[in-house]
Amino acid sequence: MNHAIDFQSNSYDFVTITARKKTLHNQLIRVEEGQVMVRLGKNEYLYQAGELFWLPFDCLTSLTILPHTKLSTVKFSVRLRDNFPGQAGYVKATPLVSAILDRLTTASSDEIKNDLLQVVRHEAAVMSPALTLDSTSEKISRWTPGSNTVSGELALVLLVREARKLKLSGKKPEAICEQLFAGNQAQFQQLTQNLLGTEL
Repeated sequence: MNHAIDFQSNSYDFVTITARKKTLHNQLIRVEEGQVMVRLGKNEYLYQAGELFWLPFDCLTSLTILPHTKLSTVKFSVRLRDNFPGQAGYVKATPLVSAILDRLTTASSDEIKNDLLQVVRHEAAVMSPALTLDSTSEKISRWTPGSNTVSGELALVLLVREARKLKLSGKKPEAICEQLFAGNQAQFQQLTQNLLGTEL
């Protein structure tokens, strides 16, 4: 990270799963389109388009980004001495922060971006992130293969994520297909290809 404050906007066509590790920066993330699941502790929190969440420095987390999702991220270097929130969670977007994030996605001048990011920096220092486990997040957190508490795209993403986890732990694709897809090889290949962009 070259600058003390950095802004990025990224689009994800397929399910993207980040490794579970501690954050290296303070981060403010807005979901522009799509959905993202954020694992914190034993729970997962679902954030949707228009919502913001905060991840403090040294926070153990992993993200599961759903297909066709776009995220805008402001990263604050630990070199900054600001008293940023130490708690992760949902933050209510003020009209000012929303307007600045909108502007950052279109600003071409570095000078303008830097000025806007300084305002976000001051706003971030007074944010009050909160973790609330709503019913959907609770169902995701308690989900196990074979359970039908979660439906639709979320259920398919959780199933494919589980398959990927088993593959990374050394399990053969045939055994994964048998365990999670009742041996339906065509469904297994189609789902992993469509959601991950590759077969397992």
